Amino acid sequence: MSAQAANKAAKRNYAHQLKVRERAWKQETSLYQTKKVQFEQEVDLANIAAQRAYSRTQGQLNNAQALAIIQNQDDFKKMLQAEGAIEASAAERGVGGRSLARALVMNKGSYGVSQARRSRGLMMAGYAAKESNENVNRQLKSSLNRSFGRVAIQPVEDVAPPAPVMQNPGLSLMLGMGQAIGAGI
Repeated sequence: MSAQAANKAAKRNYAHQLKVRERAWKQETSLYQTKKVQFEQEVDLANIAAQRAYSRTQGQLNNAQALAIIQNQDDFKKMLQAEGAIEASAAERGVGGRSLARALVMNKGSYGVSQARRSRGLMMAGYAAKESNENVNRQLKSSLNRSFGRVAIQPVEDVAPPAPVMQNPGLSLMLGMGQAIGAGI
């Protein structure tokens, strides 16, 4: 093969390698852009899901507090009615003094016990809501980290292949003549 033919083949091969490299780079950047769009969508969806979970937990806590207020009002009314009934019963029987005071204290005590139970229930609901929100936050961070892992490293174009080393057609003629002279032709 002559030096000119070898040079043409090397140039064609080099041009082909550059085209393949460019096509691969375009494909890689296009894929990365798609992944970035998916990442942004996943972040939006994860944030929306977390906000829904936070809202649901807060709604449940608000409902528990509203129910406690209603139950507290009902218990207070029952305590007042029971207190009135105790006083009326004691007046009918002619009982007073310590017996009446003890009955009234017992009535208020049962009201206090129901208040304590309700307060404990609200406190436990608050702890459960806080724990639920922390779990949602951990899941959100985990989801965001997983999504970010797909786009964290931006692609970098690889190094171009080295240009071919061309042969010198004049040099091969000189070498051929030198070999002929050396062979004694």
